[in-house]
Amino acid sequence: MNPPMLPFLPALLALVQAGSGAAPSSPEPVPVVERAVLFENGSIRLGDEDGTVVSALLSVDGVVRAVGPVEQLLREAEGMRLERVDLGGDWAVPGLQDAHGHVESYGRALEVLDLSGYPDYESMVAAVAAAAAERPKGEWIEGRGWDQNEWPGGAFPHHATLSEAVPDHPLILDRVDGHAVLVNAAAMKIAGLDGLLLEEPKIEGGRVLIDEKRKASGVLIDAATDLVRKHVPAPDRATRRRRILTAQDALLSLGLTCVHDMGIDPVVADIYRELESQGLLRLRVVAYLSANAGLSPELRAAYPWRSTRPEGLEIVGVKLIADGALGSRGAALIEDYSDAPGERGELLLTEDRLTVLVHEAYQAGLQPAIHAIGDRANRLVLDVYDRMEQVDANFRLLRPRIEHAQVVSPRDWPRFPSLGVVPSMQPVHAASDMTWSTARLGDERSRGAYAWRELAGGVVPLAFGSDFPVEDPNPLPGIAAARTRQSLDGRVLPGFETTEALSGGAALAGFTLGAAYACGQEDRRGRLLPGYGADLTILPLDPVTAQPEMLRRSYARATVIDGEVIYERAESGPAATAPAPSPDAPKPKDDATDGALRDVGHDATDALPS
Repeated sequence: MNPPMLPFLPALLALVQAGSGAAPSSPEPVPVVERAVLFENGSIRLGDEDGTVVSALLSVDGVVRAVGPVEQLLREAEGMRLERVDLGGDWAVPGLQDAHGHVESYGRALEVLDLSGYPDYESMVAAVAAAAAERPKGEWIEGRGWDQNEWPGGAFPHHATLSEAVPDHPLILDRVDGHAVLVNAAAMKIAGLDGLLLEEPKIEGGRVLIDEKRKASGVLIDAATDLVRKHVPAPDRATRRRRILTAQDALLSLGLTCVHDMGIDPVVADIYRELESQGLLRLRVVAYLSANAGLSPELRAAYPWRSTRPEGLEIVGVKLIADGALGSRGAALIEDYSDAPGERGELLLTEDRLTVLVHEAYQAGLQPAIHAIGDRANRLVLDVYDRMEQVDANFRLLRPRIEHAQVVSPRDWPRFPSLGVVPSMQPVHAASDMTWSTARLGDERSRGAYAWRELAGGVVPLAFGSDFPVEDPNPLPGIAAARTRQSLDGRVLPGFETTEALSGGAALAGFTLGAAYACGQEDRRGRLLPGYGADLTILPLDPVTAQPEMLRRSYARATVIDGEVIYERAESGPAATAPAPSPDAPKPKDDATDGALRDVGHDATDALPS
């Protein structure tokens, strides 16, 4: 056995060599070995204008190097450390993106009571009461997802039934769109809303609905929700971080490679930067700061911010909210709601205030993304953008966005392409809203609802998303909705212009190249051409040609970012749209068929030592 080398011996030998005049030997340079991944044995849509489909793709160090036949790509990869991924006959498309979501809110929605899908108010109340029975008295209970439009009659609920069933816990239950809440008597007492109200309180940008007895009904809309929200214990930083990471796992499991997080506060911005520095942010995030209250000089100086890691986190814009939601009649309309004479919704920002906020964003180099749902709100935002471009033509270089653009007057359609405004829309909203939105708008005004083709105008790409957690973030039902303009169960309903339906290629582009364009990344994301990032979503079917009913029931097989498979659905077992909900959730999510990549391994033939 050789004796162990003493720690100082290498240094001593170097001194001896120096003393004898012998030059110390320099180590041989370590060759840089490129990391290559070959995706093969599938159908890969490149996302180009010709709709090209190839059978294999070579990624080198996270970038698409070449596409084409396997034999050609193997020659291209000679001398590289090669990993081969067998797609097993599945389809691959450019990494799917969601151009409008709320990551922390989605993580919260996975923890609080899930109130979606109940056939009537009474069954939802029973589920909330069952959950409350397991909680200590006096503890706040939160939930999300109810929608009165799905219940018989479609009227807003009254708190009486809920308060009787759950008297000992203050409740705050978010409507599906997040623009209204239902609270019980215990919560209203804490907020001081339990007294007699001679008239509806004047709340700028919000409403407290009252009943025939001149008391609060329990439904608060938009800004009025803060009357109760401010009393709910705020989550600490650790909770918010956990929710972001939980949401990240769920979003990656749905094949999403990038999301635009709309409306984050400084704490979430800081958490994102922390996760990025720790290497824990695997999902691509493009974030927009919540700015209705304005940004401090410190925030305007600190942002926009981009990670030093290539293609990492970007915090590049501001999110402003011009009006409320259509489902809760908070969207600002030019004329009365057809099913509520005298009501036109609410503008949450005056034109002067909106102009100031957009100008501040422009001076800071922050991209404006403005929530506008009603036709009045959309016209207001277009007017402000038009004025900004008249003052400085360079304003349009920021690619101003309108988020949702659900109801737009036909006279305002051409203003989107002419002003270079990005329509950031959610096709699945049309699918879920069409059962009641025509009643809100009337037949004529419904022509301007969800007008995807008209707003793009062949000039500015449509950017598609889901607005999660308002809708399920699975992008495949969104693609189906864009292709068909059918309801979530496949029905065609009157009042919706079927001419607005998109081709399969255009629908897919909204979730790929269009989303990338909306944040200025179309030169490196949204396609699978040489030089573009190797982000792929692996699917069991072709989203461009598959039957819509199959798309609505399908889920991604795997998610690839920078050429690395970072999520793979198990070969067997149920495939849910998200991780299992909190034990407090009243009901489980539906299950679906599953699948996985057939083989993920290294090719020993071409591999070099790492």
